[in-house]
Amino acid sequence: MEEIKMSELKIAKPSIEKVDRTPVVFKNEETGLMLAGIIYRPRNRKEGEKLPAVVIGGPMLSAKELVQSLYGQLLAEQGYLTMVYDNSTIGSSEGHPRGLEDPEMKAGDIRSAVSYLMTVPDVDTDRIAGLGICGSGVYIPHALRNDSRVKAVVSVVPFTVMSFVTTASDEELLAQKAAYENGEEPERLDLITGSELTDYYFNTDRGAAANMVNPVSWSQMAWHKFFPTETIKEMKAPYLVITAENAFTREGAEMMYANANEPKELYVVKNAKHSDMYDVEEYVLENIEQIKAFFEKYL
Repeated sequence: MEEIKMSELKIAKPSIEKVDRTPVVFKNEETGLMLAGIIYRPRNRKEGEKLPAVVIGGPMLSAKELVQSLYGQLLAEQGYLTMVYDNSTIGSSEGHPRGLEDPEMKAGDIRSAVSYLMTVPDVDTDRIAGLGICGSGVYIPHALRNDSRVKAVVSVVPFTVMSFVTTASDEELLAQKAAYENGEEPERLDLITGSELTDYYFNTDRGAAANMVNPVSWSQMAWHKFFPTETIKEMKAPYLVITAENAFTREGAEMMYANANEPKELYVVKNAKHSDMYDVEEYVLENIEQIKAFFEKYL
């Protein structure tokens, strides 16, 4: 696929003068793994002020400094304390094999991020929300569907079709896992090449990151048991789904919305495709306005 020239896109940029950045480390309460995160705060906050807070997760392979940090900083400009993190086995967080994708492990990461936010002195613990983009657009609602600490949840272009990824039989995948455990390099899945995501992940001006790894092959064994369009039926918090008119994930996003309980909202961004929603300025800023309005209603 031909890479989109940067001159054809206007990439959203947060204002570094408006946001303070604090690196943090916290523990996955269920596995004991240490996770790396970043908290963003509005620089114009008042001393002693309690802020509404948002836990933000990004696309499946995205390190914390990428998509989720863009949304985190833009929301911090709007007055929110936001927290992004590297999932277990990703980026600067602990866990092996690197790139293991397990929805339940990620759910533990998300709940532990909420627990950490509950201890941050300037967080209003009665006003915490979750925001997930792409892969985290299903992981976050799955993790928080019964979590009364979280008062609102947003999915942006949720990727719902992990269960359809099948490259080998379970027997072959278990053999690949055993080979890794015997010291061989793990087999990995390339979920990017040949898709529109190439324009994002392989573009050094957008999503290319030195610490990004493709998921290990046997991750799909966990995906085959993961049905986010079903578990969304248990969602207790108000729920917003934002999808793009031309997103390859639109059908799944609309199913997430259809299966969710009230109160719920669906917003479709005109003309955009899936990866445009990661960082293209006009679409990201439109999304931020929708997210802000939703949070103002429910937080």
